[in-house]
Amino acid sequence: MKREHYLLFLVFFLAILFSVPLVQAFSELREKNAIQALDLATDALITPYKRSQKSHELARQLARQAGKLDKTFGDRSPSDTSAITDSISQLLDSAIVAIGDLKKIASAINRYVSSDSSTEDLSVISICGRDLDTLGVLSRAQSPVASLQRRARKVAGETKALAGRYPAKNILDGVWLSILNLPNIFWDARYLRPYEKEMENASLFARGARPVMHFLRYALFRDLGEKAIAGKSTWFFYKPDVQYISKPYITDSRNFADPSSNVVDPNLLRSNEEPIQKILNFQKQLKDMNIDLLVVIAPGKPSIYPDMLAYSKIAANSSGAVSPSLRFLADLREKGVDVVDLFGPFASERANDAIVGDSLYLQKDTHWKARALRLASHCVAERIKQYPWFVPGTSEFALDSLIVHREGDIGVMTTLPAFKIGELLHSFPPEPTKCYQVFSVKRDATGIESRHLYKDEFSSSRILILGDSFSRIYQTDEPRGAGWIAHLAYELKQPVASIVSDGGASTLVRQSLARRPSMLKGKKLVVWEFVERDIRFGAEGWKDIELKM
Repeated sequence: MKREHYLLFLVFFLAILFSVPLVQAFSELREKNAIQALDLATDALITPYKRSQKSHELARQLARQAGKLDKTFGDRSPSDTSAITDSISQLLDSAIVAIGDLKKIASAINRYVSSDSSTEDLSVISICGRDLDTLGVLSRAQSPVASLQRRARKVAGETKALAGRYPAKNILDGVWLSILNLPNIFWDARYLRPYEKEMENASLFARGARPVMHFLRYALFRDLGEKAIAGKSTWFFYKPDVQYISKPYITDSRNFADPSSNVVDPNLLRSNEEPIQKILNFQKQLKDMNIDLLVVIAPGKPSIYPDMLAYSKIAANSSGAVSPSLRFLADLREKGVDVVDLFGPFASERANDAIVGDSLYLQKDTHWKARALRLASHCVAERIKQYPWFVPGTSEFALDSLIVHREGDIGVMTTLPAFKIGELLHSFPPEPTKCYQVFSVKRDATGIESRHLYKDEFSSSRILILGDSFSRIYQTDEPRGAGWIAHLAYELKQPVASIVSDGGASTLVRQSLARRPSMLKGKKLVVWEFVERDIRFGAEGWKDIELKM
């Protein structure tokens, strides 16, 4: 073969090799986005130097602010009892912000890899941050000047030492930092795997081909992708819902990645009794405040309609009985936690589907319909009425029915409706469902009635609801005021208060409560609703959250 032919082949090979990244880069530039392929080089060569320079600037700024605080407090007379000035408050706030920013930088090695929380740098920053917070608390409490001076002197010394840990770096130092950083980039799966995933998601070719492949998989095999499972007829199920009822109970030894046990899934995290323990801890915190806890587990759709799963041979009369949540409820009762069992009532009501001509759950959505939520509110209300402190309400409410057309969240998860080919956009039509809005009724002196859509009453209510999307649906989204929270108020004849976090009732909703402790003022009961799959798959897992009144 002639030399010219070798050169032509080489040019053709290189053109094919680099055509995809070049087209991708051109597309990102046209969309005014950063070129994602360059992130690897940026994180390897530039990020370490920029990170060290930013840490240096923040540490110096923090040391200057702490020094000013030390001088300001040091200049005050020991007998001075005046409140702190605005300038001191601003210095304290700026220092707290600066140390928070410094901790973020020390925690993040790059965009994907985080530093071990036990590193010496993070430990020193955390200690300094706690002392700075304590100084702020003592200042606002107008503590004795002598104690403020000692604390300010200690913080000044700590921040000065902290600044010494982050000296200024020159270009040669930056080169050495880049070399030291290479293992965190090219030999670290914590970086490479999310980087690869981000490249895949950003790929022009993947974005173009993925919807076509999704459509073909659904058209040929009814495969809905990673998050959804096609059931019988027109029913769709959320995959974690199905996985929850198909896996062993959380304390079953087969959950554990132990070679000596009969492992079902070696990738499962050890969950054992963690959810139960966190619920018990939460109950104790509320009990110390003289507040009762009532746990309400919302049944997932597969637990009530297991026979509608594809290839399922489970009978319809097994509704509810297939769920491991029944054992979870029994364990909670045994440990003294007050619970409401919705599985039995739902199974009984499901037997009336043929008579009513409707189901308890939306067919292409994870959530319940009005029949189910009204039944749930009735069951919870009947339990609440048994508490000795309960006083029947006197508020007047009225119901008004309307039809809502909902685009099922499971259908949306598949991304199929977004793919425009033929009639595909209309393949998952919105599902009509009847809702019942709750209205508060007011009458003037002449008896003339006025109606207003139900609203929570945060200050006077003695009941607080913590919930997830099962508490949100129909309540704060379309049509509003028609969710189970409004219907609970209707059953009790009194408004309630609520905090709702979509998909986060295991931990996130309690974090929201911890940030708003005033919500617990005057409360006698917290009703904690979460969907059963959260027992195993709750967002942020199950964490202990400290409540402070």
